Amino acid sequence: METLIPSDAPLAEEATLDFLTVTDLKQHAHCPRFTFFEHLWPAVRPRTYKMDAGDDAHERERERARRRSLREYGLPDGERRFAVRVESAALRLRGEIDELVIAPGGVYLPVDYKLSKAVSESFRVQITAYAMLVEVQFGATVTTGYIYLIARRSLVPVDITAERRGAILRMLAAMRTMIRAESMPPPVRARAKCRDCEFRRFCNDV
Repeated sequence: METLIPSDAPLAEEATLDFLTVTDLKQHAHCPRFTFFEHLWPAVRPRTYKMDAGDDAHERERERARRRSLREYGLPDGERRFAVRVESAALRLRGEIDELVIAPGGVYLPVDYKLSKAVSESFRVQITAYAMLVEVQFGATVTTGYIYLIARRSLVPVDITAERRGAILRMLAAMRTMIRAESMPPPVRARAKCRDCEFRRFCNDV
């Protein structure tokens, strides 16, 4: 299929397959073509206003979170860590969690901030992946993660189930297969996702 990608754009090296990021997973759940462009044509992605606004909002939210108690998590006390880097060599996956709540008794709660008014399935994919990485890095069992909707000041719990864990493993395998094959996946059925996508001009079928 013909695309509008520059003919001189460099293809990804095999080393790219060593690790994927949790953000890659979230974007793939939103639209698999993100994986194609990010890993096979990384030079074409523009920096957008939404990216910068999101970064600024995350930093402001971290400062507010430092001043809040843990009562919203149903915890009497505990520790909050911010911008926590986690990774797993077995999964070949890494990421950075906005907030990690650690409470006595081995309770670990990953929290991801979103500049959004609703929780999408891609957000649930992301927090599940963070939970799996926390388990590996801290030797813990994580049963719940949280998505904090900045616009609504709302904390939404996400159950970390066996089904969600399995979906993460299947998604990682599918992403690596696609990257190795250098094959652009079909467009998403929900074309409303394409409206504000920074990659839209490189797709000639949406």
